[in-house]
Formats: sequence, structure tokens, C-alpha cells
Amino acid sequence: MMICMKRLPWYIIALYLAISLGGCGATLNQKKLGTFNQHLQTGRHQQALDLAMNAGDFDQEDRGTDLLWDLQAGNVLTLLGQFKRSNYVYDQAELLMKDKDTEGMATKGVGKIGSMLINNSVNGYQQTVYDSVMINTYKGLNDILLHDWQNARVEFNRAADRQRRAKEHFKKKIAEQEKRLAKEEKKSRRQKAGPSWNMRGASAEIDKNFTELNGWKAYGDYINPYTDYLHGLFFMLAASGNSRSDYDKAVYSFKRVAGTHGRNKVIKKDLYLARKLQSGQWRKNRLSPRVWVIFENGLAPTVDEIIIPVPLFLVTKDVDYVQIALPKIVEQPGAYPNLQVSAAGKKLGSTQQIASIDRVVESEFKKEYPYKVTEALISAAIKGTIQYVAEKEAGDLGSILSIVYQAATTHADTRSWTALPKEVQALQIKKPKCNSITLSAKGMLQPVKVALPKNRFSIVHVRAAGVGSQPTVQVVGF
Repeated sequence: MMICMKRLPWYIIALYLAISLGGCGATLNQKKLGTFNQHLQTGRHQQALDLAMNAGDFDQEDRGTDLLWDLQAGNVLTLLGQFKRSNYVYDQAELLMKDKDTEGMATKGVGKIGSMLINNSVNGYQQTVYDSVMINTYKGLNDILLHDWQNARVEFNRAADRQRRAKEHFKKKIAEQEKRLAKEEKKSRRQKAGPSWNMRGASAEIDKNFTELNGWKAYGDYINPYTDYLHGLFFMLAASGNSRSDYDKAVYSFKRVAGTHGRNKVIKKDLYLARKLQSGQWRKNRLSPRVWVIFENGLAPTVDEIIIPVPLFLVTKDVDYVQIALPKIVEQPGAYPNLQVSAAGKKLGSTQQIASIDRVVESEFKKEYPYKVTEALISAAIKGTIQYVAEKEAGDLGSILSIVYQAATTHADTRSWTALPKEVQALQIKKPKCNSITLSAKGMLQPVKVALPKNRFSIVHVRAAGVGSQPTVQVVGF
């Protein structure tokens, strides 16, 4: 059958062809993240940093233009021991976050239109709540490694405050999601021509593709146990004299972590110590010297996409094909099951999990899931309407072009801060008289001997991203 090109206005053809290129952005983002993760997992930290700074378009003054790559670069700089530079990059990331939060309604509107007509990859990276909490957590950790107690105190307090505000954030997003859902269904019912949408029915069908949501053990009350653990450990070790307020903070934070890992002996031991110092029964300057080993294990989950055809009986018979794309969490393997700590040939203990970043990510994903489904359905409705109009105006050619347009632009946003660890483990031990410890693990190429500072207390921070990779170790004394 001959199709007359005159039936399709030139600007519609141009729009379809131009927007079809929108899928390239999502594919390129995923490729860069994959390469970056491989660099980290194989210990090629400098290559990971170079990729992040190139992808983030950093200038000579370490100012990037892409929030996600600022976050990735900040994490790698800590691994390279460049703590001040890492904090500077995180500072720039916070400025980008602030700009994102305070951008004008016109800018937000353009971004929203772009995400609806194409996909979210055309917009700047939108930070998660756990992103904002972890920025301050890592800045606090950098400050500890720099012996800057004053700024560490500020950053850990900011991290705690961001956790407290998370509840209000999600309450607002859920209310917004319900409002938009009702608005789109009402608008669909009012229109005289074009497809009508059963948003809630479609949402129920989509839920069948995410059965794993029910199996996830989400952290309650928007807790990030790693942030709480570092917060508690810092205020316990940095407290001067009998600083009751600092010990109160330490006890409160350790109790929150204990609430998520109640049977963990490491956390119970830390909480017991903090309570003794809080009550005044023990004095810090009389305690036997101790060492805390903190092990950041593996990489945080990546995000893949799942393409879901929307059943046409939930939409209309007036369109030929409707699909949506949603993000899907993919957990990564840990580097090692745990670390064994020994000294002078004597085993002193093994690290135990005190925080699962997988669970932190999954907890937020689960809360955001209804919102993501609503966004995807609204985008699909717009593209379905374009398909309907194109077919009415240009027949089969319009239908074919609109289906190609929909397939090319329907992508989930798969960007995420992957440089975060999969989990965090910890261990508290008495400081050995030889002033050194040895770290080993099943699958580790060779044990790592760590010299301890002369201080009464010390933290040994260990990071291993990939299976069998040699860990990076940083030590600080209190």
C-alpha cells in the first residue's frame, strides 16, 4: 500500500526522528557506569577517577557539572587518600544538589516535559535521600582521616539531620504521586478523542513484574545504619573528658544500629562501652587501648531496566502498542565474606555486618516505586496519545513512526551512586602489644599487615570493591 508523505507534516517527522535519538543518552550513561564499576572492582582507582572526572566535565579547579559523577569522584578520591580534595568535590556536589532543589518552576517544567516526551536521562541526575545522607557521612569520614574533629562533628550532625527529614520528604512525594495519578485519570476521562487510561489498573498489572519488593527487608524509620554507626563511634571517641552530650549521641546512634542488627555482638559491645562511658562508670582515659576495624565491602547495587508492555485493555483499542520502562535493582557480589583480624599469629576476631547498603538502597526504592510507576505511566500516556494522533493524521506511516519513537525513547533512568559499598562490617578489639594487626580473608591474594598509631584508640578503615581485589587501608588515631 502506498503511503503519502504529504499526509504527515514535516515537523512531526523531524520531532520523531530527533526524539528517537533520546535513547542514546540512556545507553551511554549505562556504558560509562559499567566501565567505572569495573575499574573499581579491579582496583584501578586512578582510571576510575579519570573516567568520573571526564564524564562529569570537571574543570581545572575540580568543579564538575554532573552531580552523579561528583559523587563517584568524591568516593574514589577517598580511596586514593586525597581526603581534602574529596571533601572539596563533595562540597561542589552539595552545591549542585542545592541548585537542583531551588531551580525555578520554568526550568523544572522543561525538565519534566523532557522526561515525559523522552526519558529522565535527558535531565540532570536527581539525588536520592541516601545520596544526601552519604555525602555528609563521607565528608565526616574524610574529616576523621584528616584529624579534623570540628568539621567531622558538623558533618555527622548534618547527616543525622538529613535522616530525620527523610520521613517528611517521602510523605510529600507520596501525596504528590496520588494527586498526579488522580489528575491524569480525570483528564483522560474528560477528553473527547484519543486513548483513555486506567492508571490504577495498569499499575496493578505492573506490580506483577516486581515480586521481589515483597521479599526485601527494608530498614524502618529511614535509617542508614552505617551513618548511625560512624556517628556513634565518632562522638564516643572524640568526646572530651566526661562530655555527657557526646556520649548521649553515641548511645542513641548505637541503639538505632542495634535495632536493625539486634543479635550482632560487635554492635552490642560498642553500645555497652558507650553506655558505661555515658553513666560515668568508666572513664575513657582509663580504658584499655582499642582498635575498630571498619570494612566497606563490595559495591552498591546497580540499576537495570525492565521493559513492560502495558495491556491494551487497560488503555484503549485506538493505539497499537504501549510500553513503559522501570528501573530494577541488581545486587553486586561482595569482595569477601568478612575480614579475619589477627596479631602475632593469634586470631583476634572477624568483622560482622553492621549495615547493608543494599537494604538502604532497596528501602528507598520501595518507597519511591509508586512514584516511578506513575511517572512511567504518564509518559506512556503522552506517547500513546502522540501515537493516536500520528495514526489519525498519517495512517500507517504515522503509526509506524510513533511506535519506533516510543521504543527508542522508553528507557528507565539507570543512574545511581555505585561507588558506595554493598555492605559495611566492623569489629572492636583490644589493641595488640605488637602495635600492628594483620587482615586476611578467604580469596585474598595475600594478608595485609597494618601498623597502628601510638594513640590509645584507632580506626582502621578498609575498602575492597571487587571479588579478590586487594583492599585499600587507611588508619587514624584518637
